[in-house]
Amino acid sequence: MRDDTSGILEVRVWRIDGNDRVVIGERFRKADGRIAVIWHVDPKSIFGVMWFEDISNLAEVSAS
Repeated sequence: MRDDTSGILEVRVWRIDGNDRVVIGERFRKADGRIAVIWHVDPKSIFGVMWFEDISNLAEVSAS
């Protein structure tokens, strides 16, 4: 997914509570290679995040 203001959507962060899933954040890669994260909840309410990345192409792995 692409958003010209945010960049290319790479990751969605989900909160899973029982059978419910809610998107709480999204990670975008901007045209210049920088990473931006947009949180849809107060970041202070997040205790931890686990990223899962495809590392088959090592040139694409982020430093996060």
